[in-house]
Amino acid sequence: LKGAKMVITVPSFSSPSPSTLLTNLLNSQNDIPLPKCIVFDLDNTLWNRPRFKKGGQPFTPINDGLNGIHGTNGEILDLFPASRDTLRILNDYHNSVSSNNDKEQSSGSILISLVSRTHRPQWSKEFINTLKVDQTRTVADCIVDPKNNIIIRDGSKKLHVKEISQKMGIQPRDMLFFDDRKKDVMEVMELGAVAVLCPYGLMMDDVELGFSLYANRMN
Repeated sequence: LKGAKMVITVPSFSSPSPSTLLTNLLNSQNDIPLPKCIVFDLDNTLWNRPRFKKGGQPFTPINDGLNGIHGTNGEILDLFPASRDTLRILNDYHNSVSSNNDKEQSSGSILISLVSRTHRPQWSKEFINTLKVDQTRTVADCIVDPKNNIIIRDGSKKLHVKEISQKMGIQPRDMLFFDDRKKDVMEVMELGAVAVLCPYGLMMDDVELGFSLYANRMN
């Protein structure tokens, strides 16, 4: 893809902490271009890929979902640390600038969307409704208008993102996309969205890179 750059962030061996830089960026008084919608893949992007196989359900929350869930086979699934922080920070920002009508996007707010290509959609939905970003909010609680902003089914991520774009009335060029698979990233870039590859799971460096690429593209 002409002019496109594929950037891979090398993982850190220390657990990432909440990003002061990201919080400051979102709350900056400067006229920094921000995406209208950020789309996240699920498996291997927001959390480690499920290894439950036949020993999955019923899933049991750990610390009410703040430390993940475990299946009947003992395997644990949890949000990556940066995923939990990013979803919480973005939802805080959206809530601070959004209007009382949660079906519409207020000027300057950022919607969160989720997409996944999986043969176990019911598992992904349960993860979204169980895993928590803080004491009171699950991942699902961070999604405004989940009927239009969550697509979990087989098919191309490019088509998933395009469908969200059409349903929400947001142009792909106003969207930011994160995924662990290069093929999906490249295909979504063809729509005109800014897309970031995070093959080791979402990290704060990936998020800040995405915001930087988006701002530079819009300037």
